[in-house]
Amino acid sequence: MKRQAMRSVVVALVVVGGMVPAWADHTLPDIVKGSKMIGTSVQDSEGTELGEIEDLAIDEVSGEVRYVVLPFRGIRKMNEKYFAIPWDALTLSHDRSHFVVGMKEDTLEQAPRFDEEEWPNFADPAYYRTMYEFYHLPVSPKGVAGETGIEKTHKGIRDKGKGDGK
Repeated sequence: MKRQAMRSVVVALVVVGGMVPAWADHTLPDIVKGSKMIGTSVQDSEGTELGEIEDLAIDEVSGEVRYVVLPFRGIRKMNEKYFAIPWDALTLSHDRSHFVVGMKEDTLEQAPRFDEEEWPNFADPAYYRTMYEFYHLPVSPKGVAGETGIEKTHKGIRDKGKGDGK
């Protein structure tokens, strides 16, 4: 009898929202496959679709997604160019169906872009600064490979000032 009463109380609390199980809390972050991100729509701050994510630029040291890459034709339907939008500039929509970048399409037409055959060096500190400043994001030394105390080489990674990494 007591057990049945407790079950009823627990069910009632869950139903009225007094006690939400962790698995039902959609405010917790999800970890998704990169392939699920490909094809996800990106919209501007007014809801205009800018394109779909075609690729991700991932920091090979930290494993963090740094940029999403999408083709963008803009309002003038210019030749297809590619835009790398910093991951930090995107917000997931409330229904999780698309991402939003907090700028209008006409402003985004001025964003740095590149040809499919000539991708930028995403690890270049100057490129990082340019991109983060354009998207009005704080420029953190942590995000710039050349300013973290770690230097990338073709043979691997070595700490600056600690020998030749062999």
